Amino acid sequence: MSAEGVAPAADWSTWERDRRVPPSNDGAGLATDFRDDVQQFAALGCNAWRVTIEWARIEPEPGRVDNDALDLYRDILGAAHDAGLANWLTLHSTTLPGWYLDDEGGHRDETARGRFWQRHVDRVAEELDEFADGFIPIDDPIGWAVRGYALGTRPPGRRDRVALREAAEGAVLAAHDAVRLLSSGRQPVMTTWRAEPIHALADDDGRVSLEASKAARGWDDLFWCWLRAHANGVLQLGGRDALDVPLFVTAVDHVGLVHDHPVGVGEDGGFAPWPTSARQSGSGLAPEPDELAEAIHRTHEALPDHSLVVAGHGVNTEDEAWRDHLLARSLEHVRDAHHDIGLAGYFHDSGVDGYDWKLGFERPRGLLSRSRVRKQAAETFAAFQL
Repeated sequence: MSAEGVAPAADWSTWERDRRVPPSNDGAGLATDFRDDVQQFAALGCNAWRVTIEWARIEPEPGRVDNDALDLYRDILGAAHDAGLANWLTLHSTTLPGWYLDDEGGHRDETARGRFWQRHVDRVAEELDEFADGFIPIDDPIGWAVRGYALGTRPPGRRDRVALREAAEGAVLAAHDAVRLLSSGRQPVMTTWRAEPIHALADDDGRVSLEASKAARGWDDLFWCWLRAHANGVLQLGGRDALDVPLFVTAVDHVGLVHDHPVGVGEDGGFAPWPTSARQSGSGLAPEPDELAEAIHRTHEALPDHSLVVAGHGVNTEDEAWRDHLLARSLEHVRDAHHDIGLAGYFHDSGVDGYDWKLGFERPRGLLSRSRVRKQAAETFAAFQL
């Protein structure tokens, strides 16, 4: 959606029509400018990119496949191959078909997952097999659940702790189902997870209260529950029965980390910048490259035998000099992690300035502007070598 604009059948489209959020229009314009885009990505030194196959575009109504949408994706992915890029296909990133979320219960509903989600996974794998070089089932399953069922900032816009845990569990199980289906194919499979260190905020006197510590531990247990799933094949969410997810141990080729910033947690459990005095991005939180290194090393310590990838990393800001400064520092940590622990890759989020959810187009994230001009950070990225 960031790249193409919202699909009319997607859950987010209702929010746009109700003017709860800015219109996404054509997003970054990928659908029309993809040939130039992939050539520019290749010129930056990229050898792979991530692209979302938006479910609501290819199946706008249950059982009705939009073949024109599939053909467009074939054109996009074919152009990427021609430019020398490997295609990593993401099957769910933030938006879902409205009919799946609202009418069928979405990932929270076991029947819906089995009937509709798995059909979507099979369809993409079959229809786009020749263009796919890797698959990512769900981008940030836990974060999707938190935003939709705890923060209320994305559909369905709820604030319900019970529903949050149901949604988080359902999204992780949906990812596990997809791993089962996709691991039988020729392409590697990568899971991607929100990897942001959680810190309890100190009071004015510099001390951390028991309430803040407890709240931070609760969020940490939720956001990082995937570590145990990959290490031991067990999914455990507070208050819910432990579930076996063995394929996260045996059938995943790469574990991807999605990271933008650390998160501070106060006594009320709310999110805030950490450190509190640090400069904030457009998200209202504080990106800090050292925290990316912390996330990488925490994951490696828990999963020493897994191949790790930074699968999404960036900052939404209009200050291009600051973006470049943060990126240069972050890439130093990436290089160190590659040398020290064998970090397998890095994806910048994003390539071109696009739509950034509730921020609209006001806080860009790309290495290229919407007019396809290379930014200062693009030169830093292009010069980077592992």
